[in-house]
Amino acid sequence: MCEFCQKHGEGKKWYLNIKNYSHDLLSDIRRKEFIHTFYHKVIGRGHNELTKLEKLFNGKKAPKFLASRFIKKNKDIHYGQVIPLEDVRSIFEMSSSISRIACGCRWASKKKEERCCFGITLNPALWYEEFDMDYFGSPDLSKHESMTVEQAMETVSRYDAQGLIHSVWTFMTPFIGGICNCGLEDCLAMRSTHGLGLSSLFRSEYIAQVDQLKCIGCLKCEKLCPVKAIDHIALENKCKVDKTKCFGCGVCRAMCPASSISLIDRSSDPVSANLW
Repeated sequence: MCEFCQKHGEGKKWYLNIKNYSHDLLSDIRRKEFIHTFYHKVIGRGHNELTKLEKLFNGKKAPKFLASRFIKKNKDIHYGQVIPLEDVRSIFEMSSSISRIACGCRWASKKKEERCCFGITLNPALWYEEFDMDYFGSPDLSKHESMTVEQAMETVSRYDAQGLIHSVWTFMTPFIGGICNCGLEDCLAMRSTHGLGLSSLFRSEYIAQVDQLKCIGCLKCEKLCPVKAIDHIALENKCKVDKTKCFGCGVCRAMCPASSISLIDRSSDPVSANLW
């Protein structure tokens, strides 16, 4: 299990531990300040700094000394983990309030509204009172859409079929406040983690595997995989998961007409067990 599961999970996945959604954490002054300035300071400033680093390193990984400091800070404040569709439902079912909101990352990079993020909490007032939504430029873009579990799951299932990676996030660790649905192009976390090696989130507790007997070699999973972790074996006309690259998001399953892809526990595989 990942580091957060060991520290905050009490023997299970950390994001399924109800204590990490506790009302008591709302009284934390640092967390209140962080939430109130989240979009301006974390998303807005973060996008500008990440863009500069991408230009500086030009497709290469950032040096280890920079990565270690960056990762340590993020883990204390705002860090995430990739989760499959099933765990998204589990989190929604634990929450008393689900609000669909505009994505801060997409707004920072393109000034484009895409409502693909969800505020989740046991306190219904949090996403309506604590966050400064002026960041999005107009009252219309700042509006929340309250959703039921089934409405939210229907929306996330569409994102799943589009190949967007689902992730759950802390707002002052271990307090959990959001679920994002991201692609490599726009998401600050995926750009920093996958592109620069400045990790902002853990890979999921799972990895994908392909049943070779069922696979028909159609390549749909290979084309959809957001981290290019699926290879095609031409001589056998079969697809195979590269376990060193797989983030365990599970979106590849949505495109498989033969239902040949499943998720297995990451810890059960010696190749990927310690790749986070």
